Amino acid sequence: MRTAFQEELRFELTLTVGGKSFSIPGGQLKHLSARMANHGFTASVTFWSSLEKKDAPLFTALQKPDLVQVRLSVAAVDPELDPPPAPLVLQGLVRSRRLVAETHGATKSADRVFRRYTLEFADAAQVLWRQHRPVELHTNISMQEVLDAHKASLQLSYDWAVLRQKQEMLCLALGADVPGVSFYDFVLWYVHTRNGVFSYDSQQNQYLLTDSKPSSGQAAPLSRQRVQHVQVQLPQPIRHGTRVLNALANGPTTTALAQDQAVTGVSHDVLLRTPITAQAEQRQKLEKTRLQVRQRQLLVSFKRFPSVDVFPGALLRLEGPLWPSALTGLGEDQRVLELELEAHAEREGQHDEQQSKEANYQVLLSARLESSSEPLVTLPPYRVPRYPIHVEGLVHSPGGEPQDRRYLIIEDEKTSLSYFRMTVPLWNQTVSVPAEPTLFPGQFFFPPYKNTRVMVALHFERAELIRFLDWKEGVRTPQDGQGDQLLLGWNKTSQTAFTHDFQDENPMWRMHRTNSGDTQIVRMGEGHLFIQVKESPSGGPPTPTYDVTPQVEAAKGDLSSAVGSAIGETSAAYQGAMGAVRAKMKSAQAETKAALSGARAEVGAKVAEAKSGLQGASSRLSQGVSKLSGAAEAAKAALEKLR
Repeated sequence: MRTAFQEELRFELTLTVGGKSFSIPGGQLKHLSARMANHGFTASVTFWSSLEKKDAPLFTALQKPDLVQVRLSVAAVDPELDPPPAPLVLQGLVRSRRLVAETHGATKSADRVFRRYTLEFADAAQVLWRQHRPVELHTNISMQEVLDAHKASLQLSYDWAVLRQKQEMLCLALGADVPGVSFYDFVLWYVHTRNGVFSYDSQQNQYLLTDSKPSSGQAAPLSRQRVQHVQVQLPQPIRHGTRVLNALANGPTTTALAQDQAVTGVSHDVLLRTPITAQAEQRQKLEKTRLQVRQRQLLVSFKRFPSVDVFPGALLRLEGPLWPSALTGLGEDQRVLELELEAHAEREGQHDEQQSKEANYQVLLSARLESSSEPLVTLPPYRVPRYPIHVEGLVHSPGGEPQDRRYLIIEDEKTSLSYFRMTVPLWNQTVSVPAEPTLFPGQFFFPPYKNTRVMVALHFERAELIRFLDWKEGVRTPQDGQGDQLLLGWNKTSQTAFTHDFQDENPMWRMHRTNSGDTQIVRMGEGHLFIQVKESPSGGPPTPTYDVTPQVEAAKGDLSSAVGSAIGETSAAYQGAMGAVRAKMKSAQAETKAALSGARAEVGAKVAEAKSGLQGASSRLSQGVSKLSGAAEAAKAALEKLR
């Protein structure tokens, strides 16, 4: 429960519109509402302007649809804060603006008015990326390069090996046919599905994509004197396990991932279809991390502005004599997960505090804390991108003439998987698709020929051949004959044609083989069989030629696949090693913290024992002194009697 408290605050508000900056005196701000999280913030600010004419620069600038940049800092004016903590800083872009004007003076025709502006703004990623919906295909590219190409004015920082890995293809499918899915959703989906971290540094106005949360830093002591209330919030337990199912006909597997709190028979199943063992194992590791149980959180409500830095990502420690000794999380490092701030000016009139930098506000301030050892990432809700998208492609097969019916199959020596190559003219990119029978049963071998129009399904990191879209030149028969035809071979000068049609309503079948001037014909009709072998003198035997382009292309594909696989294995090994190192470091840190806590408890017990001993000795000494004083008094009295 949050309780409002009175605080003198100093606001510094700067608006930048069309390259021109406007500074608003802090006293003119009448209301602020902000919710800051580890991934970004949303805020709303209301302020009065001083007397403005119709052509006032700020009023004129905000009438235009130009991008409005906001920088707002908030600091408490409290002499007890020495040294004061760093101001809270919000830097973002305006989402919406509202304006109310009040005339100054008795006459309605007065040229000068007070204007009340309300601006709703957020961090740049939410404003820009939520309106960004690209549809693109990239090949031989890393995710980091994709992010850099779409960062606009954002500052991005990376510390994640996955982002640097070159991928054979990456497809962005965020167009208008996918309602509500933006590039912002895509980034959050990517981070979540790959167990990464997406965070925002509000002080530096910078976004960070990393493989894990920071594990170092000095926690600032949070005093009990400025805290109103602490609430412990326990997460909802996970009651399910996970099974990863690989639906291969030749070697199906089901891998069960246990979870201590799971109820027997309750499971979340993940379905795959991949012959590559490394991909299945990688998915199993990912699902295993998702079964981690989130640690408890603390909701802290303040009654004064804190005396230390409190912003998302800051480290705090609840310590000091005023905290209850049994408080959960006492003496442990905590990370600020969220911060909510609301401030209402005590004097809200348009005339009040017009040129003052500070003013008094009724403030509501609370923070959500998580343990600094919490590995799980908190992300905002997002919409999942919809895959695949469908585009037209042309079968890629080098060698020969443009109209030749040649095909190319590239085999990955490491996985023994075979691929066709498809060029997508829209982006002039060539992708690999599995070399499978597609719509034919396995006893037919009809690979797609060069330059054939096909429908290709683009997933995020892979492509599939869906169907064929046209006939090759010369294969269609005239409508009148109602015929069917099969063409085999390179081109019309070197091929074998099988044709069945109707002539005078009688079925006719023929086979026509040709190779330059050498032709053979077999024709069967109503009551006759015709066989002809013919060699045209003018044709002559063809000059043998050897086109090694397909072999070169296949070798290039094999090499590219091998290099990509090697890089992937190296990156995976590096990530595994780094994960093991981090786990050992965190374990060592936990052991060290436990040892320190035990040492503190042991020292505290010994100090308490020593204090008790000292108190006992002091008590005995006091009793001895009291007895000695009594004896002295008795001796004194005896001496007096002797006199």
